[in-house]
Amino acid sequence: MMGNMEKDIDPKELVKRGRVIWSTKDILITGMIGVVFAFVLLAVTFAYFPLAAILGPAYSRITDGIFMIPGLLALYLIRKPGAALVSMTIGGLVMLPFSPYGLIGIVWAAIAGIECEVPFLAVLYRKYSTLFLMISGSIATVISTLLEYPLYGHAALTIGVQITMLAVSAIGGAIGGLFSKLLGEAMLKAGFLAEYRHSSLDDTVRK
Repeated sequence: MMGNMEKDIDPKELVKRGRVIWSTKDILITGMIGVVFAFVLLAVTFAYFPLAAILGPAYSRITDGIFMIPGLLALYLIRKPGAALVSMTIGGLVMLPFSPYGLIGIVWAAIAGIECEVPFLAVLYRKYSTLFLMISGSIATVISTLLEYPLYGHAALTIGVQITMLAVSAIGGAIGGLFSKLLGEAMLKAGFLAEYRHSSLDDTVRK
């Protein structure tokens, strides 16, 4: 009976289900990305402080895109709504004992995940090209920088510094998107997660 019912389901409906329903492997891979990158982001976090002292508040934003890589990579590989949010939140939890930001770091990690989700939600999680990942990274980092304004008083900076800060943040986000794409493709070509390349439930194109 169940076999007949599955045969009667429209293939397009199966595609929709595949984009929404998470498998155990989806969860494990998303969690793995969050855990591994938690230690990468910890290193970048501590490196940022001397870098900001040298480059200033504007040019140091070139590192912003690195913080978006776990979310963008999870979205590129898993292609499910919430992949970035889950990956980034798990990363925030792993970083908690070591992060100088304490509990607020988890909140910021979750917010960064949502920022990564926004561009993909706008296209209903259908686009994953290199250009789109770069644009998504830029959008995410610019949103993140704008959200910092009431917390860090960026509005007190000169207009020129603010424009430069947003521009550099956008460039950093684009670089983060590019690295997410390259890393995802390297993982696939190495034989990891091969089923994500040719899934029968995935009608998107990995280009």
